[in-house]
Amino acid sequence: MKRDAVAYLNTRKKGDFAAQKGEVEDFCKYRFQIVEIFHDHRANATPPEKRKDFAAMMEYCSSNNSPDIIIYDLAGLARDPDVGLAALKTLNEDYTVYCVNNDFFGYRDEPEQRRAAIGNFLEYMEQYRESTRKTPLTVSKKTKKDDGRSIGRPRALNEGQVEALLTVRQAGTSISQICRMFDVSRSTVSKILADYPELKGEWKGARQEPEE
Repeated sequence: MKRDAVAYLNTRKKGDFAAQKGEVEDFCKYRFQIVEIFHDHRANATPPEKRKDFAAMMEYCSSNNSPDIIIYDLAGLARDPDVGLAALKTLNEDYTVYCVNNDFFGYRDEPEQRRAAIGNFLEYMEQYRESTRKTPLTVSKKTKKDDGRSIGRPRALNEGQVEALLTVRQAGTSISQICRMFDVSRSTVSKILADYPELKGEWKGARQEPEE
């Protein structure tokens, strides 16, 4: 039996709503019955809680005891990754969030385990941000001169940061967002994704779209 759910879309370009609505309907075909669709347009720079339809969705879910929310992808929650993760954390406290695209959490038929998986992801990202604030980047001894100075440029990201970068990329975060989040250049991200052709391929297709 299908479960009732609401959908939230945050579009950037004309025509996005119809395309995303179609994908949401295909995603929900066997699991959910969409009772309401909430839609904000060109609101990426506005925090979700200050958007008209996002706020309306939260009020609707609270008033109607609607526990399931469908979004197009995680990157659509906000342009700033930290703001998007904060919005996901807020939603995950009371609702079960499902992503049409780039959903790596699993447990689609087990809401409690799914919310636990999302919570674990959010906890990991918080620990990552905290560790990067406290731990300076290290330089290998082989890259130092006799006087202790570095030979060439140090690594842009350490292993933990690379792992976090891949995680947010798999979640649908754009290359531009990743560059801002980790304070690195596109060429650095390209080198990291060279060993992950499925992620690099998605980037090449997305680069042709003008950013807001």
